[in-house]
Parts: sequence; C-alpha cells; structure tokens
Amino acid sequence: MPIYEFRCTACGNIQEIIVSSSSEEVEMKCRECQCEDLERVLSRVSYIMGDSGSSKGQAAGPSVTTKNCGPGNSCTTLELPGYSR
Repeated sequence: MPIYEFRCTACGNIQEIIVSSSSEEVEMKCRECQCEDLERVLSRVSYIMGDSGSSKGQAAGPSVTTKNCGPGNSCTTLELPGYSR
C-alpha cells in the first residue's frame, strides 16, 4: 500500500496517508483543522543502489569513464551499480 503526503490548503499541515487499492474508503481530512481540501505533495526519496562489495562496507556508487572517440571528440559512459549480465 503506497503512502502519500498531503498538505492542507487551509492550515498548511503536511500529513501522510496510506492509500489502499481496495474499495475501503480513506478519510481525507486534515488532522489539525479537519479541513477536507488537501493537495498531494511530491515526497522526497532516499535510496542506495548497488551492493556492499566495496572495501569500506558501503554501497558502491556509479563510475564515469571518458575516452577519446575521434579527433576532438570524447565519449562518456556512466556505469550504475546493480544487476549486470
């Protein structure tokens, strides 16, 4: 079940609401002032990609490789950690 953040247009309070995909109704009301006029807020996310295979036990980050691809040109490749074939 996804969790969404909503901001009350009356008092500015931001709250999280769990939204179910079932037919169960969710009370969309500000917990502070009981106003029913809420707007969805784009939430920040935090995540780490990769495994803990680095020497310090932290997740490996992306690496950038730049090489010469002809006279006056260069090509850059971004390698992201994670699944590879």
